[in-house]
Amino acid sequence: MARCGRCGLWSPYPANYKEQKYAGVCLWFQHRLIEDEIFEKRDCREFFERVPDLTPLQHFEYRIKRDAIGRNYRAARRAIIVAVISIILSMAGLGWKILEAGFGG
Repeated sequence: MARCGRCGLWSPYPANYKEQKYAGVCLWFQHRLIEDEIFEKRDCREFFERVPDLTPLQHFEYRIKRDAIGRNYRAARRAIIVAVISIILSMAGLGWKILEAGFGG
């Protein structure tokens, strides 16, 4: 279960923040929570375990880059599959034309 206060994407407000109603903000979903709701159990697929030496903004940048790398990898893999299928179809068409020219003429 996710708990916002333990997530690397959770950014607490400074102690001298003028609006003391909220304790912090989720960098991913941009929702603010009051102090009593920070460590409540919740289902959050975006939960990212906090690394002690990183700031919330560093966690956020890492998460964005990691997601982009994953999307780019999937797009490249799909492009390779389409290219291989295209080559196979081209070779089959070339073979068909060669066979047609050999038997027809």
